[in-house]
Amino acid sequence: MGSKVYADITFLVNFIMDFLILWVTVRLTGVPVSYMRIAIAAGLGGIYAVGYLLPELSLGYSLPLKVLFSVLLVIMAVLPRTWKDLAKSMLLFYGINFLVAGASIGSSYLVQSSYQLDYSFWWLMAGISCALLLGIFGKNWLTERVLPQLLKFPVQLTFDRNRCSGQGFVDTGNGLRDPLTNRPVIIAEYQLLRDCLPADFKSALEDSCTQEEMLDRLSQSSWANRLRLIPFTSIGKKNGLLVGIRADAIRVSLGKNNIKHSNMVIGIYQDKLSPEEHYQLLIPLEILENG
Repeated sequence: MGSKVYADITFLVNFIMDFLILWVTVRLTGVPVSYMRIAIAAGLGGIYAVGYLLPELSLGYSLPLKVLFSVLLVIMAVLPRTWKDLAKSMLLFYGINFLVAGASIGSSYLVQSSYQLDYSFWWLMAGISCALLLGIFGKNWLTERVLPQLLKFPVQLTFDRNRCSGQGFVDTGNGLRDPLTNRPVIIAEYQLLRDCLPADFKSALEDSCTQEEMLDRLSQSSWANRLRLIPFTSIGKKNGLLVGIRADAIRVSLGKNNIKHSNMVIGIYQDKLSPEEHYQLLIPLEILENG
């Protein structure tokens, strides 16, 4: 005689897991959490799971329809504004699903081999624990450990015969542009560029007492033809000017492929871009897309 499967338990288990996975997805995407939307989406997920128990509804559980239904749940919970946001949300949703499923299966196997307890109970407990850990600590782990590694690439800058290299971080929020060409601007730490700069240019940056004096000396330096002044706005500074220099070439290494550009402007940042010194340059996403 086969084991009984109860619709109410199936609904409850799937509602709990769908709620937690969608909650983690919303948190990691960075949008405001709406528990009402998540609960409605999780409720639909629970109903969909119950429908799987009915043989007459089997046509509604093909792989394409399952994927389509999961997209619907994510849209309800996250409310993505663009196709790019939806793609990001779906990647997070499925990644979290795989992590939770793996943790559930592994934990259940280990615990059941030691204790004669119900397998589904441990599956549920392991899944809940994994989802809660991801929801509470996952965002910091993702932003501080995972993303910096995924979005960090070696960069080489060329000025005449001089080259300087460092680690670049892809910064989607870098909207600075060269006022002459309207091309995106790379931001680099001064210490990374220092050995590539001529003596009079370095002296103007390091020894000037005022910004006016610095700009005057830079405009008369041997690299005056490379000089750019890049306007920017930041908190507490509405009309700022960032000193930039034109590089002859830049190369971003993406594994086996290299992105190359010529005559790109490099904004000089006098401080550290990363307190932990994980990277020394900020690369606009547009440079990778149009390489």
